[in-house]
Amino acid sequence: MNRHGFTLIEAVLALVVASGLFLLATGTDRRLVRPLQHDPVAWYQAVRVLEQPGKYQFCSTTGTILKLWDQQRQTTVHVSLHHQILKLTNSRGQGYYPLLKHVVAVKWQATPYSGLVKMTIRQEGLPSQHVLLDLRGKDF
Repeated sequence: MNRHGFTLIEAVLALVVASGLFLLATGTDRRLVRPLQHDPVAWYQAVRVLEQPGKYQFCSTTGTILKLWDQQRQTTVHVSLHHQILKLTNSRGQGYYPLLKHVVAVKWQATPYSGLVKMTIRQEGLPSQHVLLDLRGKDF
């Protein structure tokens, strides 16, 4: 018996191998090869930096930008979102202290209580998170 052509299984296997080689060669679908990894500790570290006792005191907010008074350096600093990175800068946007990566949106809202700020943040691939920050700037 003389056989010509490929079986269906051989054709599918060849297609899988060819597409895998294409993905590895071009790197076009990075999420399939290496999905976005979230560090659960990074969220708490960002909150801890902002809530340092005796460091930052709440000044005002414009919705997406949080203005704080740095009590140690006696200057105003801003917390804002830039290229999916929540960062801490001086009042002129200079300096760079990244707090949290892969942030899609952030919203700051002052509360009726002095120094308490509600932060609503959404990271890539995660649901929105809400937290109350204690930005009274007092030492305990």
